[in-house]
Amino acid sequence: MKPEQRRQEILQEINSITRMERGKLCPQSRGPGHRPFHKLQCWHQGRNQTRYVPAEEVPSVQEALAGHERFQRLAEEFVDLTVAQTRASDADRKKNFKKSKPSATRKRKPS
Repeated sequence: MKPEQRRQEILQEINSITRMERGKLCPQSRGPGHRPFHKLQCWHQGRNQTRYVPAEEVPSVQEALAGHERFQRLAEEFVDLTVAQTRASDADRKKNFKKSKPSATRKRKPS
């Protein structure tokens, strides 16, 4: 598959992601006899943000976290392909660069 085709596929896959959430979901417990709960933590604007997630919302949040992880992987692959394409195009441009011929007015070195 050509890099440009893969780049377009990646953009389509990114566009298909409809749910995203940043952070890490951690199960918590206050001890025996208490209902377990989940805590979603992430960094936002330089600070650690915490949100408590009710048990019925956990599957939805896990799906959103997976969407963000998928987005990050696709974005990284897109960057890698674009960098490789840029470097290849720069290398081709250098290969096709013609050196200028010496001017006729330039003095020759004595032999």
